[in-house]
Amino acid sequence: MLKRIIAVIICLILLMPGMAYANEEMSSVTLDQPASLSVRPGDNGELFLRLTQPDSIMDLMNDSEAELWLLYELDWKINDGPWQFNKTWNGTSDIGVMEYYESTYELFNVCGYLNNIGHDERNAFDIPVFEFSLDLDSFDLQNNTYSFRYRYVYEYDNGEGFSFVVSPYSEIAAIGKTSAAQIPNSLEAPKTLTGELKAYENGQPYFHFTCTIPDSVEKTNKQTSVWTKLDWKIDGGKWATESGNMPFEKADNMLADDLDVDPIDQGGWAEVNIEQNTYYFRMYFEMQKPDGSTLRSPFSNVVEIGTPAFYSNANSWAVAELNKAADYELIPDILKGADMTRPITREEFAELAVLLYEKTSGQTAAPVSPNPFTDTNNPQILKAFAVGITLGTSDTNFSPRVLINREQCATMLFRTIKAIAPGADYSIAGVADFPDQKYISDWAVEATKYMSKIGIIKGDTNGNFMPKAITTSQEAVGYGMASREAAVLMAVRTYEAVR
Repeated sequence: MLKRIIAVIICLILLMPGMAYANEEMSSVTLDQPASLSVRPGDNGELFLRLTQPDSIMDLMNDSEAELWLLYELDWKINDGPWQFNKTWNGTSDIGVMEYYESTYELFNVCGYLNNIGHDERNAFDIPVFEFSLDLDSFDLQNNTYSFRYRYVYEYDNGEGFSFVVSPYSEIAAIGKTSAAQIPNSLEAPKTLTGELKAYENGQPYFHFTCTIPDSVEKTNKQTSVWTKLDWKIDGGKWATESGNMPFEKADNMLADDLDVDPIDQGGWAEVNIEQNTYYFRMYFEMQKPDGSTLRSPFSNVVEIGTPAFYSNANSWAVAELNKAADYELIPDILKGADMTRPITREEFAELAVLLYEKTSGQTAAPVSPNPFTDTNNPQILKAFAVGITLGTSDTNFSPRVLINREQCATMLFRTIKAIAPGADYSIAGVADFPDQKYISDWAVEATKYMSKIGIIKGDTNGNFMPKAITTSQEAVGYGMASREAAVLMAVRTYEAVR
């Protein structure tokens, strides 16, 4: 009963024209073929048609001077049977399109005024089709194939009756035994997200974002509605998607390549204080699958707006390449705002290496599952383990807080490069030993020589690699330990060498 009530409401909305009919002056109008039509199953036994209009049709409807009202007209058939309507609108008729379908068939959303329907920014909208509207007990998708098509009709009063301008039919959309709905199982991430702080004329600040929508997502949006959403966090807080807060989106769940965010009255933000806060944003797409579940794309790159606090302290010799790292988006969240002169931990380096891998390869690593470690659940560490960048200190421990030395750093970077370009030449033939070669662990020889060969990790003025501390006095002064800034510099050089 509820579905029938919904169907009646939809019909009433679609049948209410803004004006009765246009005049004969528009009889010369031409109507292009619909851009696309798709059909997919709903989660309550109904079907959904998705109609996408070409820009030319939208322009006609939006022409305020023409005041042109256009109808869409659906048709359908089962298997190889005849089209159910297949109406020919030639000559002059004493009744219009709406009256024809009202008087000839039990009314369902066979036709309606396009002008009354809210379209998304890609000129698309959905129409539910219920089985009872087609005088069917159910849609038997196992044994039958249901085909649909639609076209545009413009009707006008010629003084003696109604004349019609009709577009070509759309391509046929089918679902059932011989034609399964082609709804994808994945979505690409938004590309090249950019953002900036702007202000309205009254001085109120807002954020403006743009992204590039992959062609595959544009194609999917012609099959089912795809939504653009914007995840956010402030300073070192949690992302909205991880903390139960609401991400930002445009009204009506639509696909969009731009989004304005007014944070004053949303998400509990009392004010936008760029001098004190740093705001982080990342975009993603969502769609609803036929079973009712939600499919989410990977996240875009992260946009940071506010105080450029990607480090709190650094040596002068490191500043230029740290700025490069920020430009390349190679500084992981765990190091933002950190004292870069301090030694780097295994956890910090794992996050740095994973970010380097993903930025350089264009691939998104997946965390290993199940988690083999009992002392960490950091997904970036689990990604590094899955890719082969790092191992644990035992079968069950990762030791995230342990500091790493230069030979360990070289080895993890070497594994990262090999994961990025597994087929490259990693020969170290002809590479001379370091003066302190005897202090380099056997398992680190290949990595240290290769990283030195390509100029990623350099020795001291005497050519020593300084792999690790070997005396208590060296340990006391941190000899051979990798600093955060040195590790980031190595990541920058690696990125520039292998991207």
